[in-house]
Amino acid sequence: MKKNKMYISRWAGLLGAGMLIAAPFAMTGCKEDISEDAYAIKTMQTMMDCINATDSLSEIKALFEEVRLGRSSNASVLASVLSARGNYTVFAPSNRAVRMYLQQVTGSESATLADLTQEQKELVALNCIIDNGTNGAYEIADFPSDGGTFSMSNLKDRRLACEQNASNDYVINGNAVVTQSNIEVSNGMLHVVDHVIAPSTNSVAELVQAADNMHIMGQLLTITGWADSLAVNTTSEEEYENEHMVYAGSTRRFASFDFPYMEKRVKGYTAFIETDAVFQADWGVPAPEYDEVNGVVTNWEGANGVFEVLKAKLAAALGIDANNFPTDYTSPTNPLNQFVAYHIVDGGMATDEFVHHHNEYGFDYGPDLKNPYRTGYSVNVWDYYTTKGSPRGLLKITQLPDGDTDYYLNRISSYDNGFDGDYHETGFVPNTPTNGLNVRVNPLNGNNDNNALNGFYFPIDNVLLNSPETRSALGKERIRIDISTMLPEIVSNDLRGRSARYFPQGYFSNICNENQGTQIYYLQDGYVASNGSWKDYQGDEILVSGRFDFVLKLPPVPEDGTYELRMGASLNTLRCMVQVYIGESPYSTTPIGLPIDERETVSMIPGQPWVADTGDEVTDRENDRNLRNQNYMKAPNYFCVDGSKGKETCRNASPSTPALRRILNQQFFYRNKTYYLRFKSAIESDVTQLMLDYFEFVPTNIYNGEVPEDIW
Repeated sequence: MKKNKMYISRWAGLLGAGMLIAAPFAMTGCKEDISEDAYAIKTMQTMMDCINATDSLSEIKALFEEVRLGRSSNASVLASVLSARGNYTVFAPSNRAVRMYLQQVTGSESATLADLTQEQKELVALNCIIDNGTNGAYEIADFPSDGGTFSMSNLKDRRLACEQNASNDYVINGNAVVTQSNIEVSNGMLHVVDHVIAPSTNSVAELVQAADNMHIMGQLLTITGWADSLAVNTTSEEEYENEHMVYAGSTRRFASFDFPYMEKRVKGYTAFIETDAVFQADWGVPAPEYDEVNGVVTNWEGANGVFEVLKAKLAAALGIDANNFPTDYTSPTNPLNQFVAYHIVDGGMATDEFVHHHNEYGFDYGPDLKNPYRTGYSVNVWDYYTTKGSPRGLLKITQLPDGDTDYYLNRISSYDNGFDGDYHETGFVPNTPTNGLNVRVNPLNGNNDNNALNGFYFPIDNVLLNSPETRSALGKERIRIDISTMLPEIVSNDLRGRSARYFPQGYFSNICNENQGTQIYYLQDGYVASNGSWKDYQGDEILVSGRFDFVLKLPPVPEDGTYELRMGASLNTLRCMVQVYIGESPYSTTPIGLPIDERETVSMIPGQPWVADTGDEVTDRENDRNLRNQNYMKAPNYFCVDGSKGKETCRNASPSTPALRRILNQQFFYRNKTYYLRFKSAIESDVTQLMLDYFEFVPTNIYNGEVPEDIW
């Protein structure tokens, strides 16, 4: 991203930098020989200067002079905003592009801007602007080329996709070709496109149903009722914004940093959808014969129809009797309903949000923590998501580091995971028609729009199902889940890896029963003060302060069995003493052992069992066992301190305040039950800190198997 000259004095917004540079300003004199670069702000055009001077952009100019940034009558028009300081990326549609849009939405060749509704005007004007804040504006070299999205949302809170076509042109939002690029102005970067950028206002389900190659899943969404469940509902978002309008633009100060108050709460979904061809190839389902006029699949019913063949194949994969298949498809207990539900997760995510690259082993995020490299990946990166339905399911998403860095669902991998390994993938379980494993995700669906108002859908290359084979394979893995994916609001609201925020009570759907003393913050390395010693998994965390008492809803386990439940723990004197409880109801939980004192340094743990690795595996295994006896484990070797390649792994970092895993308990978990953890402060203090970083469900075959658990 381009770092604009207008933003050379950016230190004031960065706490760490501000503290570091305070001393050099204590000077006794000033120099008069100021660099000519300091006058760039006066000689370079602003964004609006440039647009005003370009005849072919007069239509979008008129919209910028009318549309306001905000709902209030005294909000600034976009023309004023784009004339001020800032870092804006603007994809300005040419006059021809605007006129094509006018004809499309009005049906009249003579339509003018006056014929557009206010909503349509805002759609055109706000969707083509990205406010990059303190980040640089996007140059064309920063554009995604594989159908991924820009890392920052536009002024309509939409993530725009971009790909390079066969002619090597960059195409925004599926049809807007960039015809002029990298027009540098003092407050950003201007690009001209040949179509208006107007992302769909349909729901995820509606886009699936409109796709010309997804008639089967489109129909299944309807008959199971999931199309209605995925409908766009902006009422709750507006109610939230109205209720919290008093806090708009405000911050909450904690630990010498001002956390912006979270002003919006978008509810989104992500769906992974088979094309009709996938059902035909994997399960022999007949190709649907679609009546375009009436919008129906004409060969849906009948003994050899699409629906009967699909139900028979599903029944066989699930090991149930097809002759007794329930007919109430809207019931949560219906196998067909559960099949569709397993394709949907809460949280609207673009592909680059499936996993978060920060400090995995061997990866170098580059010089800018806020904009990590999108190349040079080193090892598989994965995370787990909770699917819709009853019972809920667990869905794993893995990104490979090599080649096209593809994403796969439920990829079961083996690794070079010895003490002297580098954790590269050595093998994986291939897909079969019934195991639901190793299902490849595609970022785009041909000419069909997959960017909905309330999320995204993505085509997949094989049938996805939560069969006994699927559950058995996932249930034999060590399941490490980042706290960000346990809270779908983090991904739906573009926070993961991009922000630091303070949240009001009741913000998260998976956190409940908060008392008045509970204060919840989201921290991401690079957005708060960092001294180069962060030991967080994926570089982020939820931090809870105050005299807290709250309940966290856990993800489901994939299959019934005994698991060891662990949580990431970073001990230091600023932490807390916390009593942890567990239960099957948020209102009825029982304590897990004694309160945990996270204020301890490692030297205070009885026997001082934390010992740095010696290089001798036998000795190191013995040291690990001694630490386990105190209900702690070293952090995984998988991630490193502060995320830079070549730095030490968190397994061996900082002996005085190491990153650890706290073993909470070992118990039998049922896949069809929901479990809750309650966290209650055990000391009378308003400033202590509880860090929620990641959790692990570890089956007995790993934590107590014939082969010792690996260090990764």
